[in-house]
Amino acid sequence: MPAASPTASPGCPPPASAPPPRAGGRASRTAGYLLAFLVHLLAPAFLVTGIYLVTRLTIGGILFGLVALDLAWLLRPRPAPFPASAVPLTRSDAPRLYALVDQIGADLGAPRTDLIALSGAVNASFRTYGRRRRHLVEIGYPLWLLLGPQERVALLAHEMAHSSNGDARHGLVVGSALHSLHELRLFASFAWRPGDGVSAFITECLHALLGIPVRGVILLQELLLYRSSQHAEYRADEMQARTAGTEAAVSLLDVLTTRAESVGRFLGSSAVAVGTANLWATLRSTVDAVPDAELERRREAARAERTRVDTTHPPTHLRVRRLLALPYTQPRVSAPPMEQIEEELQKAAESVARSLRENAQAALYR
Repeated sequence: MPAASPTASPGCPPPASAPPPRAGGRASRTAGYLLAFLVHLLAPAFLVTGIYLVTRLTIGGILFGLVALDLAWLLRPRPAPFPASAVPLTRSDAPRLYALVDQIGADLGAPRTDLIALSGAVNASFRTYGRRRRHLVEIGYPLWLLLGPQERVALLAHEMAHSSNGDARHGLVVGSALHSLHELRLFASFAWRPGDGVSAFITECLHALLGIPVRGVILLQELLLYRSSQHAEYRADEMQARTAGTEAAVSLLDVLTTRAESVGRFLGSSAVAVGTANLWATLRSTVDAVPDAELERRREAARAERTRVDTTHPPTHLRVRRLLALPYTQPRVSAPPMEQIEEELQKAAESVARSLRENAQAALYR
């Protein structure tokens, strides 16, 4: 769940009407799948082309053939890996957290979670990884710290709802195509720095030129799928509200607008690199110190957000309006006592804090 921008704080009355989710067009969804298939065909096409050019045994043929073979390798269909910066938690590490996740999954009809991971992101996600497409719930600990018990249930419910809400981006065909394109975009980014030399500069310029069509294809894929992706987000909100309750669902969106912004600023500041006795306690005190007037200003700013065709999420104030217009629901899964779950997360949270500090310190010397 990316950072949101709701315009209703918890407990506000429902509006007179709310916009229904925009149904994704079948034509654009079909075109998105066709584009994903074409992306998957690029790898064998580059492979055949590369082999043909190399076997010509000319200088130009060998040079361009090796480039084609390199592109074939980069675009090969492959599953998403386990997130490198995340800390895995096994069922023996966190049995109570897994019990909560299993209860939420059973209520949603979601597939069984294979692994939970803790990271330093101000976010949370549900994804598949590895060749066996194991189901992973990633919890960003900075975001987790901001939430109350029932809001945490809402967060988990929203992310797990994405396993069955019809979002093509999470599917095998489109998801793996986008993953390959993003890997190619990383390869094609301009990473030259003063002192790297002229030859490195030329190479990076060529990479940057290659990155132009790659970014174009990614943008086209996003445009083709944005309607279905936004519809899937509305659907995940509805499923989340039924499981965790309307109040927690709306409150979660409010937190993402008003307080998550402060977390992002804190983690991007030098305070993380300098180090503190307790990073998470400092983070909590920093966020709690934000005045109410500033929180309200952020809500007001969020009301100006408009629907865009280049994003997978609708404006969150529309998501809040829709949730409040639906029949009010009580939670079907109530939050258990969080003290024991916090104890289970403590060791992994310390590892995440060390990783954040090391990354921040490394950034100071770049």
